[in-house]
Amino acid sequence: MISNRDVLSISINEEEELILASDCSGGIGRKNADEVQADPEVVGYFSFRVAVMECLAVGARLVAVQLFNFTSDNVWDKYTQGVRMGLKELGMEGVPLTGSSESNINLKQSALGVTCIGMRKKKRDQTSKKRISYALIGTPLVGDEVLRSQSYIAPLSLFKECILHPAIVHILPVGSKGVRHELSVLTGKTLSKEDVHSFQDLEKSSGPATSFIISFEAKDETVIKEMTAGYYQPLQLYY
Repeated sequence: MISNRDVLSISINEEEELILASDCSGGIGRKNADEVQADPEVVGYFSFRVAVMECLAVGARLVAVQLFNFTSDNVWDKYTQGVRMGLKELGMEGVPLTGSSESNINLKQSALGVTCIGMRKKKRDQTSKKRISYALIGTPLVGDEVLRSQSYIAPLSLFKECILHPAIVHILPVGSKGVRHELSVLTGKTLSKEDVHSFQDLEKSSGPATSFIISFEAKDETVIKEMTAGYYQPLQLYY
């Protein structure tokens, strides 16, 4: 098991383990009763985005995507189109996509679930780093903000670039519990409001993982800033 992360690990042999990461959305779509009006392609993309970021953040290689469509048969192709947009952004167009649709009961609101399935090696580099710094990449956005302020959303392609960069030690998507909560997970310590300084609201939901946290060696800050230009926001920890 992976402690305090939104993924499930299942051992399949001595060398590898299966990684499962999921996300869901409800009340977001084009039905009259939906709380947020958004095209199904957009909903599919952002639901996939959350799950795949969680999967890749723990070092897994994406092998499949599964959708659970509770909205209607009519939106299946649009949901999958959104997922394939995300796969293309990551350069993973060949990853298989499957799932199921609820076709017996007509729900009043839209609902979608996404599971990303990955594989990773059990033995990974655990080299300790000195003088670790932290930064927030992107801006926490939720609800209609996601549709209005897309230029502030950290691109999936940048997330992948950060995963592959040797200077970055850890990476963690920010979810509905906010930056401070995710920093507590990353550091392994319960951080109070006084322990972290940022110009962003550290308690605010980041919706469909519109931002993510990275840790890196302090000596590489200039390189990291250049790579994440326009999205980089330092996080100062006092603990």
